[in-house]
Amino acid sequence: MMRYSFIAALAFAALALLSPGSVADSAANASLSMKSGANVTRLLLRGPKGASFDLRATGRADRLIVALGGVEALPGLPNPAGDRYVSALHTRSEAKGKLELIVELRPAAQCRTALSITESGGPLLIVDVTASTAAASKTQQPTLVKPGDGPLRKPFVVAIDAGHGGKDTGAVGGEGTQEKDIVLAIARKLEILLKAEPGIRPVLIRQNDEFIDLRQRMERARKEHADLFISLHADAYYDTHAKGASVFTLSEHGATSEAARRLADRENAADRIGGVALHDKDEVLASVLLDLTQNATLEASDRAAASILQALQKTHALHQPGIQKAGFVVLKSPDVPSILVETAFISNPEEEAKLRTSAYQDQIAAAITEGIRTHLKHTRPAAMPPSRNARQDLAVSATEKMVK
Repeated sequence: MMRYSFIAALAFAALALLSPGSVADSAANASLSMKSGANVTRLLLRGPKGASFDLRATGRADRLIVALGGVEALPGLPNPAGDRYVSALHTRSEAKGKLELIVELRPAAQCRTALSITESGGPLLIVDVTASTAAASKTQQPTLVKPGDGPLRKPFVVAIDAGHGGKDTGAVGGEGTQEKDIVLAIARKLEILLKAEPGIRPVLIRQNDEFIDLRQRMERARKEHADLFISLHADAYYDTHAKGASVFTLSEHGATSEAARRLADRENAADRIGGVALHDKDEVLASVLLDLTQNATLEASDRAAASILQALQKTHALHQPGIQKAGFVVLKSPDVPSILVETAFISNPEEEAKLRTSAYQDQIAAAITEGIRTHLKHTRPAAMPPSRNARQDLAVSATEKMVK
């Protein structure tokens, strides 16, 4: 199975599909969105925390019934008029807090489902409806894959990028301290700490004093199926009094320019976003796929950055109080949440001296580790058996084949 970053994947769960119809959640309501494509119609049913979704036996191949427990209403149902696979969507109320969603399928259509959990802890049901095959022509109920079924939890992969390296020394302090050496030392310490964290697998992008192209760093993280990419640096400024740590995520302008570059190059590069190739998609569809994935990745990046920034400020001075935005190339991965940490100002004599010490490097690595730990508590709580990657595999694996 391919693995992805959860948020990038959940946006991508709407992939290859062009006509949106979504409604907003409220405290006691569920919401249903529908995306229609040439080869698949995807329904995403989201419920509030504490709700439950269960499939009801119908004895019919042209109807799917989902029982919604703990849900008061399912407002704003999408209109499937003209859809190739879904003929009607309607609800039936049994009692207070008990509701049924009925999905009527067109002839020769079949569906498969996967049950996941949203980031807020509510249920998420993914229903993919496609043309039936000969094997699926018999009347049968779709198989529901539940979060607790099987050993689904996979390690959360953190790609640690020590900035610069080789012929690129990075910034140089007044005492001759080279940025590339400092950040590699911090990266190695961070790797050790993360290895001790259950459920986390750290990966060093640069393991020694070597030069790696910026885009190659980004692509290495993607090849490792990283859930989070952290690039480590030591800032420099003409004012030697400048000090403090900073955390950056990609700016909207940087994201827009990267999307334009990937769309322009997709015929030659055969780029894959979240595991699905763009080169064989028409311009509109490729743009939709890229926008969905990249927007979700930016949101996930900001959440991780906020947790790490909060942890850093407990023991370190901050150069800026909030998350900073920039167009750094290493942050431009479309489907891996990415952040850049400026650990301190190597151009500040006091901070340069600290950066040279093992104790200060340990403090920075410990703070980043705490931030990642906090981030995971919110995005992958212990009560949620599947990892984000595993949940995404369930949601996307079938669709990947359908949209190619």
